[in-house]
Amino acid sequence: MENLSFLFLFLFFYILGSIPTGLVIGKLVQQKDLRNTGSGNIGATNALRVLGKKWGILVFLLDFCKGFVPLTICLHFSKFWLTEPSTKTFLQPNPTIKISLLAISPILGHMFSLFNKFKGGKAIATSVGIITAFNPLIGISGIIFFAIFLRLFGYASLASIIASTLVNVFLWLNYLYCGNFGTLGPIKNQIPKTELFYFSINFATLIIIAKHYSNILRLINGTENKFNFKKRKINSINTKYFKKTNPKTKT
Repeated sequence: MENLSFLFLFLFFYILGSIPTGLVIGKLVQQKDLRNTGSGNIGATNALRVLGKKWGILVFLLDFCKGFVPLTICLHFSKFWLTEPSTKTFLQPNPTIKISLLAISPILGHMFSLFNKFKGGKAIATSVGIITAFNPLIGISGIIFFAIFLRLFGYASLASIIASTLVNVFLWLNYLYCGNFGTLGPIKNQIPKTELFYFSINFATLIIIAKHYSNILRLINGTENKFNFKKRKINSINTKYFKKTNPKTKT
């Protein structure tokens, strides 16, 4: 019964993460398909670029909640996850393994959306939501890091990679030297089981970086587009975003 409940929640959180909020909002409010505009990504950054500040922030908050709400429920409102099984096997894992897998499921859903032919965004906002549910101080710090590096360098992809890496570093430093300061939920008191959760976050971060592969290549080649803080809306995936790689494209 416990395994069936866990499987149900894993699939439910995956489906929740699969909801392409940026794609839905773009079509509803401005009849724009984010897959064909801006960077072609359905995440919050491209929504901000294409739809404007108001709708971009809304997409970020909704994607954030796809990670924050499920993990908050797991950490705080279910005694099921506090129950240690009599035998710890692959089919009967301990609570930390369950929480770690459930934390990854909305990230996988966002990246490989069931409703978008298993294509999706880079899951930055969803990952931040998960971290914030686990440790609000580090989660909010991740948002601040992203904003700082985006403003400093002007590249959303680079800011995402740096911020994600720093969040992982701070999670481990907090665990090793601060006794999980600021950590919420049952995992805090399950040292050293907390390590497993951190490793799952590390794994998710590697997937996030891998999803930025094309961005990394453009950064190396000097063709990555900088985020335009003044003009937030663009109309075509072939115009402003690829202006450097396709200088002859008509606007």
